[in-house]
Amino acid sequence: MSADILSRLYRLNFPDCTKEALAFLTSFISQDCPKIPGLNANTEQIIVEICQEFVLFKSARGPQKKLNAVQELHLLDMICTCFSEAPEKSKYRIFNLMFGARGDGTVNLLTKLLSLAMSVKCIPVLFCAAIWMQERDSLSPDVKGLTQRLVSDYCILYPEQSTVFTTLPSVSPLFACNLVTAATSLYSFAGADSLPPLTLVQHVSEWVYKDNTMCCESLRQAAIHSAYTTPVPGLTGWCVRGPLVCCQLREKSDSHIGQAQIDLMLSCLDKLHLALLQSLTFTASVNLSPGLISASDLAHIAQTLQVVFRPNPSKLESLACNTALERLAQILQVASCTRTYIADRGKIKEIETLAKLKLPYNSY
Repeated sequence: MSADILSRLYRLNFPDCTKEALAFLTSFISQDCPKIPGLNANTEQIIVEICQEFVLFKSARGPQKKLNAVQELHLLDMICTCFSEAPEKSKYRIFNLMFGARGDGTVNLLTKLLSLAMSVKCIPVLFCAAIWMQERDSLSPDVKGLTQRLVSDYCILYPEQSTVFTTLPSVSPLFACNLVTAATSLYSFAGADSLPPLTLVQHVSEWVYKDNTMCCESLRQAAIHSAYTTPVPGLTGWCVRGPLVCCQLREKSDSHIGQAQIDLMLSCLDKLHLALLQSLTFTASVNLSPGLISASDLAHIAQTLQVVFRPNPSKLESLACNTALERLAQILQVASCTRTYIADRGKIKEIETLAKLKLPYNSY
């Protein structure tokens, strides 16, 4: 049966071959008996070949088929429709078949698929992509590449705040959560070379401020997908290092960031810091397992703050550092009181040592 459909597909042109391939893959994967990893080698090879040849158009038999822009849009629309109509239990298995291989060059197509899914609010595609990001980790090249393209499209090339990005948490909170986690890995806010785009900071601060549940969406999946990270450590790093880095940029004569942009950035970080404290409190109130931030995360943030802080700082820089230290202490205090952090006595002692010997004096 599988071999017959493969022969038939090779006789069809686009878009008929893709439409029939997607229908076959959905029907086959939706059956209770076959599971892709456990199929016999020949059948598994045929299923993968159908996906590669007629959905991803990465031919192993000859020259690559090049789709024009209109055809590619048609392809993406068919994939979105496929996920919308597929049985719930099959959606991620289909997604994993298409995009599960690491480093095979499908991230470009996936980025375009996600842009369309965000525009048309195709929740199944966004949810599957969120799990894909979660399983790979925010530091993986594939996730960082995907995040960089989306941020570029919606926060750098787009002249104003995108309505598609603005509404993303209400459409797919898990995708928004994991996207923020990846964005804080990509843009660490540890200096001018790792500064997040202002529009991204504006979006993220608004997302977390409006919805204190967003930061714990990945934590909700922990019972199903054991691998998870949260955006809280990365966002805490933004709030702690941000005032100091912005102050240094303000004092640089050759800074590419204007004073008005720096003021907006600082305003967003103020809002984000408050939102993070509220998120920690919310997580405790609904009795989610602790895990939004760890003592190891806080120790790392303290270490990076030590690196960012310059010897012989100006008065303004000293004040910014004071703000940074206060925020770090407040996050630690609230996380400790609400039991929303993973304790590690060794790391807590490391923070104490850093505070006493390495970091500037502060009343906290």
